[in-house]
Amino acid sequence: MTGLPAGVAIRRLGPEDVELFNTLSEADNLFDEDPSVAPSGALTPDGARDFLADPSVLFWVAEYGSLTVGFLHCIVQRRRTAGPWAEILLMEMGVHLDWRRQGIGSALVSAMEFWMAGSDVLEVWVPANTYAVGFYLKSGFIADEGSILVKQLH
Repeated sequence: MTGLPAGVAIRRLGPEDVELFNTLSEADNLFDEDPSVAPSGALTPDGARDFLADPSVLFWVAEYGSLTVGFLHCIVQRRRTAGPWAEILLMEMGVHLDWRRQGIGSALVSAMEFWMAGSDVLEVWVPANTYAVGFYLKSGFIADEGSILVKQLH
């Protein structure tokens, strides 16, 4: 990937990466706009393995040696209409506070787009946080009509 700092590599995680995935989950607040929020927390090893083995889950990391400096998590969603067989929902993305503005976010998006092109997936959606909209617009996303609404069951 071009534009990455020397020594940074992007790779997709698989079920063999449970330990790395759970370590990231215990510190993912450092990849968010507000690092004072609580981290997501680790899954059980079996839960993490099942998550990473799920064919609808795409999870890339940017690594500098053994240090994770960024991640991107997508879900492949099959379409019910004619046309391409699926689309992607970009669920979350983060770059560690110390590694921002070095091209890591753009490289993660490029890795996702490379996967999409090789898998005949032509569209990606992102429910972007307000602070991230500028990044996504710069990355070629466009604003769509409508709003993202959330409902939690209690």
